[in-house]
Amino acid sequence: MKAADYIYLATTSLIEKRGRAIGAVIGVMIAVIALSMALGIGESFQREFVEQLQRTVAANSIIVVGGAAGLTDIDIMYFKGVAGVRDAFGIAMAQGTIFTADGEKTVQIVAVDPAVLPLYLGVGDMTKAVEEGESEPRGMGVLVSHDLWADPGTGRKLLDIGSTLTIRLRGRSLQLIAVGLLKQIGSSGGMGQATFAAPSIYMSPDTFFAYVSPSRSYSAALVLVEDLSRLEEVTADIRAVSPPGSRVISAAAIVQQFVSLVGALQLFVGLISAVGMGVTALWILDSTAISVIQRTKEIGILKALGYTGVDVLLLFVLEATVVSAIGVAAG
Repeated sequence: MKAADYIYLATTSLIEKRGRAIGAVIGVMIAVIALSMALGIGESFQREFVEQLQRTVAANSIIVVGGAAGLTDIDIMYFKGVAGVRDAFGIAMAQGTIFTADGEKTVQIVAVDPAVLPLYLGVGDMTKAVEEGESEPRGMGVLVSHDLWADPGTGRKLLDIGSTLTIRLRGRSLQLIAVGLLKQIGSSGGMGQATFAAPSIYMSPDTFFAYVSPSRSYSAALVLVEDLSRLEEVTADIRAVSPPGSRVISAAAIVQQFVSLVGALQLFVGLISAVGMGVTALWILDSTAISVIQRTKEIGILKALGYTGVDVLLLFVLEATVVSAIGVAAG
């Protein structure tokens, strides 16, 4: 029997039983649409997620977290001298207690060069981070995180520009002035450490070492790489010159970990959607089996006309293939 005969007989059979055929086509179409949407949405989410993450966590940066002794200006100079490093900045931190109308709060005092502060905060420039006031800390003027100047529960404003902040540090008090109020943003500066649960105050490095820390040591350093393609090589060199006990973390490695996680979630969603394809396949198999039972008379006539068992099998397989192809094309 010619291929055209198979197609003609299969098509004629589907037209005669078009109700069941249309139902099967719709089932295949729905399954294909669900799978395509799951994969498409997953891919779009992954791409957008990675782009946003790379904006928040500068992909061309390396974080060096100092050990118990911290990092010194000499360490920062060593980092700057590594081939492929564009620049390096120290990040100094200290904890204190602030007196507010709601009582005492633990605050994290962060001192970082104003030039790298946007990178630390995960924004392109400080205009995107500042809600009100100045964009740089100067002298005793500091920038205040959103969870310190606004009530987390009600959003009520607790501090204004020019408000005095009384900080207790190691048994002594320090008077600071709020010159900038920050928006509610995440900080990329805590890579490799736990995200700060305490509110943050951002201070100029000169003021920090004059009034907060008696020794000029840094909790961490932010190293910027010139060429992203050399990130692994530079990371290895930075690790080699870092003091004992330090941790060196590549921002790109963090991004890659999140990409792997999102990829696994995308695969999981795709597998769930693929179950729909499996159910539809079982439906087609069931419909074909029922069709065989209901068409015993037709099968007998075909065999009486000289058709073999293989010919009859090919007819049913071709019917299922046509239904699936139409459903996939429509989906």
